[in-house]
Amino acid sequence: MSSFIFFAILHFVMFTVSAQRPNATVALDGTGDYRSIVEAVGHIPNNSDSFFYIYVKAGVYNENVFIGGEKRNIVMSGDGIGKTIIVSSLSNSSNSGIGVSAALNIESEFFLAKDMSILNSAGPEGGQAVALRTSGDHIACLRCSIEGFQDTLYAHQGKSQFFYNCDIYGTIDFIFGDAAVIIQNSTIHVRLPLHGQQNVITADGRHLSDSNTAIVIHNCSIVPTPDLRSQSDVKTYLGRPWKKFSQTIIMQSYLDTFIDREGWMKFDESSDVTTLHYVEFRNSGPGSSTSGRVKWPGYHVLNNPKDVQNFTVEKFINGSEWLPKLDVPYSSGLVST
Repeated sequence: MSSFIFFAILHFVMFTVSAQRPNATVALDGTGDYRSIVEAVGHIPNNSDSFFYIYVKAGVYNENVFIGGEKRNIVMSGDGIGKTIIVSSLSNSSNSGIGVSAALNIESEFFLAKDMSILNSAGPEGGQAVALRTSGDHIACLRCSIEGFQDTLYAHQGKSQFFYNCDIYGTIDFIFGDAAVIIQNSTIHVRLPLHGQQNVITADGRHLSDSNTAIVIHNCSIVPTPDLRSQSDVKTYLGRPWKKFSQTIIMQSYLDTFIDREGWMKFDESSDVTTLHYVEFRNSGPGSSTSGRVKWPGYHVLNNPKDVQNFTVEKFINGSEWLPKLDVPYSSGLVST
């Protein structure tokens, strides 16, 4: 190896390592710069053009972390799922409000959370209880577990949000909102609800016909937790329309046997099933059969790749323009089969 190549590689490695060195370390035992995530966030410079790296050591952080729009270019990393855990116990039933109940509430631009668990511990009795709320552009989660029951992941609004290699747990409307969001290469775990309840995975809230927002689930696995698998009388639906122009795409994903044959349900009796846009594209698994699906004007079973290209990472959230900046892996287009 020539000396030039050696020093070029060394320079690259040193640059990468230095770029990833945390600006702030959070540790419950006092071995970091701060004992709480909220305190660390408070010291992030406003409107910075440089990335700010927060390392959150293993531990259970009982906090409600809010990151406002004046804080941008942030990477928050932990020690792994089940090790670094942010927990909220608030819920809408405790008069906290849906968004306020979140363990992590993000309104930042260019934000990455990775290698951590984000939980709401209110339980199914708590009703609406958000674990993670995302309300901004260029927000990503990598190798995170997002856990709750009703309303777990609130993709509130934003033109570009992305989840990769994540686990998402819930029961009712647990992936919802009006953002342009893609969940890719992840596992969606449907839990056992309260007696008499049914599960609904998505509740997209697109309320304008020309809004380029949707919930897109791509190359994921949708599976029941063990306690739900043993309860065959509990119905589970892929989604229901929270707002008039609700849009949800489920493509190239594995659907386990527990998905109800109708697939989708109305939000209530006033739901307009002519204005929504629901798509299933080349899914697999025992729950993917579309022969018994709803016969709504707005529901479509597609098989031509051209018909779903606009919902890929490259087209829908312009992933190649911003995901590399956050060092997040992704599949830009459809998965080869």
